Amino acid sequence: MSKTPKNTKIVYLGFNNMLKHKRGVENVIDFQSKASASKINYYVHWDDKTNVYRYKDFICIGIKTDFLKYFVFNWFILRIKRKEKSVFIHSHNTLMSMTCFLNTNLFSVHDALYYQNKVNDHRLKTLFYLLEIYLYKRVNFVHFISDFTKKMSLFSNKENFIIVSNTSHLEGYLNELAQKEKDKLLIEFNITKIKVFVVRSMEKRSRIDLLIKVAEQLKDTDFEIFIAGTGPLYNQYENEIKILDLQNIKLLGYISDEHLMSYYSSCDIVLMPAEFAEGFGLPIIEGYLFNKSVIASKRCAIPEIIISDEFLFENTVDNIIEKLHIAKQKLSVSYKEYYDKNFSNQIVISHFSSLYKKLM
Repeated sequence: MSKTPKNTKIVYLGFNNMLKHKRGVENVIDFQSKASASKINYYVHWDDKTNVYRYKDFICIGIKTDFLKYFVFNWFILRIKRKEKSVFIHSHNTLMSMTCFLNTNLFSVHDALYYQNKVNDHRLKTLFYLLEIYLYKRVNFVHFISDFTKKMSLFSNKENFIIVSNTSHLEGYLNELAQKEKDKLLIEFNITKIKVFVVRSMEKRSRIDLLIKVAEQLKDTDFEIFIAGTGPLYNQYENEIKILDLQNIKLLGYISDEHLMSYYSSCDIVLMPAEFAEGFGLPIIEGYLFNKSVIASKRCAIPEIIISDEFLFENTVDNIIEKLHIAKQKLSVSYKEYYDKNFSNQIVISHFSSLYKKLM
C-alpha cells in the first residue's frame, strides 16, 4: 500500500466534536486518516467553545461558533502552518473551505450544495448556487462519494476529481460487540416474524410515511418493521402509528452503535426508502456487512450501491411489499462477500492512501 510523506500533516476540516458526536462525517474522517503516513494529524471543527483536545491520533481543535469564528479558525490554521513543515488540507466543510486563508488541497463532497437546497426549495437557493461555484475555485481536487453526487454538483472540471465510495465504521466492531448485544435484543423480537430494519432520519425525504402505509397493509402478515433514527417529523410519525394502532411498526429513536449492530445482526431484511438528496446510502452497505438482504428506493445514488436491480423499488406501497417478498425468498444469499469486494475498510483506505500520495 502506498503511503503519504511522513512529514506531511493532514488538517481535516469537519463539523462536530469527535468526543460528542460521531455518527456521520466524523467517522468518515476517522477512516480517511488511516491512509495518512503521519502518526498525528489535525481535525478542526465548529464547537460550543474554543478548545484543543486529543482523540485517538488527532489533535482536535474546536472553534466556538460566534461572530469571531472565521478569524479564530484562520488563526489556528496559520498557526498549524507555521508549526508543521508540510500541511495538506482535506476538507468536508464548505464554509471552512470558502473562508480559509489557505486553499483546500482535497474537498470531499457528500451532498452537492446547490442541489440540496434546490430540491428543498430553499428561498436562498440562488445564493447557494453562487457559493458552490466559488467553493470549487478554492479547492485543488475533489472527492465525490458517488457518481450521482458528482452529476448533481456544479463541478465542471473534467479532471481533478475522484469517486470513492463510503465504508462503514461498524466493520471494526462487528466481531467484538454485535453478538454480545444481539443476545439481549433477541428477547424483544418475535422469532416467528420477518424483521425489517430501517435506519433513517425522520424527515420528508426519507419517506417514513410510506413505511407506515406499508405496515398498515401488512398488519396481518409476518412482517415487522423497526425504524432507528430521529428528526423533525418523529413526533408526527409516532402519532400516526398510535392513531392507526399499528403493532407491526416501531420507532426506536436514536440508538447507540452497539444496539445498531444488534438490530443489523438480528433482523432479516434491511430497507432503505428515499425520495431525493441521497448521495450514497450507508444503511445499504451496512446491511451487506451484516449479510442481510437489502431493498431500497430506485432513487439518487442508490442504484449505484445496490447489489442488483431486482432489489430496487418504486416509492409505492405495492412495490415495496412486492420487493419485501422477493427479499424474503433470498435471505440465504452471501451479501457480505459483495461488501468485502466493494466497500470494505481496507479498500477505501487503500484508495485514499494512493490519492494522498498522488496529491502530495
